[in-house]
Amino acid sequence: MSGFSEVIGHESIIANLKNSIAAKKVSHAYIFDGPKGIGKTKIANAFAKALQCEEGAADACGRCISCRVFESGNHPDVIYVAATKTKSIGVDDAREQIAKNTETKPYRYKYKIFIVEASDTMTPQAQNALLKTIEEPRDYAVFLFLSENMSQFLPTIVSRCVSFKLRPLSDEAVKRYLRKAGADEESAALYCAYSQGNIGRAAEISGSQAFVEMRAEAISMIQALRRIDLPEIFSLFSNIEKYRENIQDMLDLFIYWYRDVIVMKETGSARHLLQSDKKNEIYAEAQATNLQSLYNKFDAVWQAKRSLKQNSNFQLTIEMMLLALR
Repeated sequence: MSGFSEVIGHESIIANLKNSIAAKKVSHAYIFDGPKGIGKTKIANAFAKALQCEEGAADACGRCISCRVFESGNHPDVIYVAATKTKSIGVDDAREQIAKNTETKPYRYKYKIFIVEASDTMTPQAQNALLKTIEEPRDYAVFLFLSENMSQFLPTIVSRCVSFKLRPLSDEAVKRYLRKAGADEESAALYCAYSQGNIGRAAEISGSQAFVEMRAEAISMIQALRRIDLPEIFSLFSNIEKYRENIQDMLDLFIYWYRDVIVMKETGSARHLLQSDKKNEIYAEAQATNLQSLYNKFDAVWQAKRSLKQNSNFQLTIEMMLLALR
């Protein structure tokens, strides 16, 4: 069921959207920006459902024909836009799926709503192709752009949209969600730490055997780096390479580990550890490693994460990081 009541957190954004519906002052274009899993799709779906609801209230009733059709995933006047030929939304996608589609009036309902997923992947040409459509919108057209990096939009697009930046949720909100989903207190605290306020990420990793295995391997590699010889370091590359598709998640595990060791080294206390279940191992590494070395290791992983986001050579980046962590 998609509705504002199903969205966890982001209360000010939801209040803003509800007020715009109640006051009948809905904008023609919105950008919802934030990392994957933060709640963009849930908010966009809830907003679209409420806009099309036949009751005309600030939130969807869940009972009318429009709401029921929306839940089936086949609403004729809610269109989901995505790339068709490459990973980026190209000019043909923009013209065929959006611009040309807006020329046709809604099939039955008040609005024709376009939910553009990964809209920050739109090429500059695609964005330029949409400019006229957004500058001179049809009365019934509403565009919801979902983005992980709003800086990729042309200023001319941003200036014509209402923008919302989705922020991480509080630890207590994430823990409450995890406890409701069946996690015990220790597990809820651990998954909350790893999710860093991202409810989608918390849901993904809680109870995930794949995550448990990846975490165990990350910690095992970090500990192995303290005792293996230089030639053996390169053998660890294959251990990391199998997580290539989730490399940012794997490197986050390295980051959290060194963060905790630094905290233990600086404070001598386990009180502020993210991974309290590993406090004995963290304490041992804090005792065995000097503080500057720990900061250097943390920085080496951070630099590797940034380099890989910029499409640097995967093997070279990882091998240089492993050498720096030795």
